[in-house]
Amino acid sequence: MIDESKVISYFKKVCSIPRASGDEKAISDYIVEFARERGLDVNRDMYNNMIIRKPATAGAGSEAVILQGHLDMVYVKEDGSTHVYENGIEVKEDDEYYFAEGTSLGSDNGIAIAYCLALLDSDDIVHPDLEIIFTVKEEVGLIGADTIDISSLKGTRFINLDSEEEGVFYTSCAGGLRCRMIWNLETEILHEKWIPVRVTLKGLAGGHSGINIGMGLGNSIVLLGRLMYFLKDSQVRISSLDAPGKANAIANNGSMCLCVRPEDLEAVKEEIVKAEKVFQAELQYTDSVFLEVTEGQAAEGSEVYTKKYQNGIMNSLMLIPYGVAGYSFAIDGLIETSMNMGSLTLEDGKLTLLMSLRSSVESQKYLLRDKIQIIADENCDTCIFESDYPGWQYRKESPLRDTATALYEKMFHKKAEVAAIHAGLECGYWDSKKPGMDIISTGPNLYDVHSTKEKVSKESISHMWQYLVELLKELAQ
Repeated sequence: MIDESKVISYFKKVCSIPRASGDEKAISDYIVEFARERGLDVNRDMYNNMIIRKPATAGAGSEAVILQGHLDMVYVKEDGSTHVYENGIEVKEDDEYYFAEGTSLGSDNGIAIAYCLALLDSDDIVHPDLEIIFTVKEEVGLIGADTIDISSLKGTRFINLDSEEEGVFYTSCAGGLRCRMIWNLETEILHEKWIPVRVTLKGLAGGHSGINIGMGLGNSIVLLGRLMYFLKDSQVRISSLDAPGKANAIANNGSMCLCVRPEDLEAVKEEIVKAEKVFQAELQYTDSVFLEVTEGQAAEGSEVYTKKYQNGIMNSLMLIPYGVAGYSFAIDGLIETSMNMGSLTLEDGKLTLLMSLRSSVESQKYLLRDKIQIIADENCDTCIFESDYPGWQYRKESPLRDTATALYEKMFHKKAEVAAIHAGLECGYWDSKKPGMDIISTGPNLYDVHSTKEKVSKESISHMWQYLVELLKELAQ
């Protein structure tokens, strides 16, 4: 049995290096030096994407196999956490899992990097020629996959290691599109005495905006919009909205600062309690939420959004078609089209709502885009669509898929599942950039990725390492 201790060692090293999307230089430098120390051919482009080549072991077939993962991670931390991003992630463990304390772990896609580094460092694993791709900015729109030049690749068998369920082999994925709705906020001063009230949403689980979008999880930005609507007849004024996050993570924290007339305070607090009960009733089977209310002293001179902007923001958050927009009629149970609100933040006087649209049907993706554009035309100053990436179509004939699933069933005596995923895998770019490649996506069991509850199964890391070694041996025949 091949020992996975080297995989774990590299996983911990990768996690220790800060590598949020857009900050991949340090991890890229580490891997370049790693490859050069071992005499491997490594090419890095101006974006920090890289391709590393390792020749086949003696006597193995030379038809290359491509392995691929991404360098970046979604970095989030709990409210009140003292974790310092620049210190990297310290991997914790119990009997079953690896995890982090107060932050996301980065097993998506750090475990793929660790598998690849262990392969590159090995001298006793049989394999064909290996071409290993590491990309950047996957988590913010598959930007590395879009920019990298793969024309030099010789392989036609491609294994993406960015999936999160052991024994599930993905063979198609959704395309996606990012959107930014922007309000150039105008404010005014309240000259009478108003009481500041801060409402903070707590307890939401969060999750992946593709994989978890159909699980009925609460979204803090959606709930903030609904809370604004609950209070629309109470004459409250909004002084701030804040829900920091990522486009591809379901927003799970947020706050709203209100200004309330003293005579209206108790009535407003009662409305907030009513809203909280409604949210809790709706989420009782899928999530949890509570509204923390703190109030300050009445004062003159409060700065608030003008009613025009307050209403425009409220209308947008109420009208945008959040969540699952449609299911596939081709693949049973597959979410076809969805939209996520991931972040609502203020910078330099501009309030920006960041969203992620997904669909396995391109026309449906653009229909959802057009609906959002209509809402934006009436309610915000600017609407920008960007990071449009392709989907990956199912391939009827796939020798790699057949080999991979048969081997998994032989090794672990259970049925392998061939599936499509409602998430943006980089495979869409590989399929479009080099037509004819035979592509699968697989990986170990990861849980609650892109959240502070993220963890990865120890047993599954071991299973998939043993499996990957055997698969490469078989592909070397």
